[in-house]
Amino acid sequence: MILTVTLNTSLDKLYTVEGFRAGEVIRVKEAHYTAGGKGLNVARVVFALGEQVLATGLAGGFAGGFIESELERAGIPFEFTRISGESRSCINMIDESTHTQTELLEPGPLVSREEADEFLKTYETLLGKADVITMSGSAPRGMHRGIYRTMIEMARRNERPVILDSSGDLLREGIGAGPAMVKPNASEAGAILGKTISSVDEAVSSARELTRLGAKTAVISMGERGLVAFFSSTGEAYSAVPPVITAVNTVGCGDALVAGFAVGLIRGYAFEETVRLAAAASSASALTQGTGECREEDVERVLREVVVSRLNKD
Repeated sequence: MILTVTLNTSLDKLYTVEGFRAGEVIRVKEAHYTAGGKGLNVARVVFALGEQVLATGLAGGFAGGFIESELERAGIPFEFTRISGESRSCINMIDESTHTQTELLEPGPLVSREEADEFLKTYETLLGKADVITMSGSAPRGMHRGIYRTMIEMARRNERPVILDSSGDLLREGIGAGPAMVKPNASEAGAILGKTISSVDEAVSSARELTRLGAKTAVISMGERGLVAFFSSTGEAYSAVPPVITAVNTVGCGDALVAGFAVGLIRGYAFEETVRLAAAASSASALTQGTGECREEDVERVLREVVVSRLNKD
């Protein structure tokens, strides 16, 4: 089973508008609401690919109730720690006239020490049921920046591999605990390493640096240019470039990529095959309107067109 962790769950609102102009009243053409947070996007894609998944994290208030009801409706099992604060709302606004997307992300509720400790107790219990754990996104206020480090260390004591997808201090602290894999995008990796990553060669060297910081595998996502992956134990590096598609909603594609790696890991795929699946899942996710959604038939179709290249060996 794949356990997905979403500390900062959200009620995601997708607004479709025509001709957004700052400072003016904008009429929304369509509104689409989903249970959000990066880890829940991962859970949806894992579920769509036919693997067992359990979503955990924090949820509170009306938004938290909506998140749970949406997961129930989708048939995705979950076990959240309920908190007194209101889970956040996040807005993704798509302007059809300019084909641009704008995200407004709330910081999340204030979590008490008692609530954080209660979640860690639940997480420790769930570790015994999981084969792979993914940890994604930000943490709400009140949770310390070393929370992922603590959770990765707990997983390692239970001999469970962790895929970490975060940024800033959460990533910097977490990577030192030795996760099985980290997956920042080029901007997030560059911020950790103090550099700009704009080419495949730069991404490969940066992924190698990330493994020296503690991760066994480092994957850097590069948008429509695909991904670069470096596997430290063998020195293998790969790039995976998906086919050109007409994207509907690109928010959540990185989460689908994480889901692809988790599925490949639980199925025992070879590294190259896992890289291909992850790139296909990421690309297929952009073909659906809902954030973090994915259709298995799209993944299968895109999978045949992903170009995977073996790069230099360490």
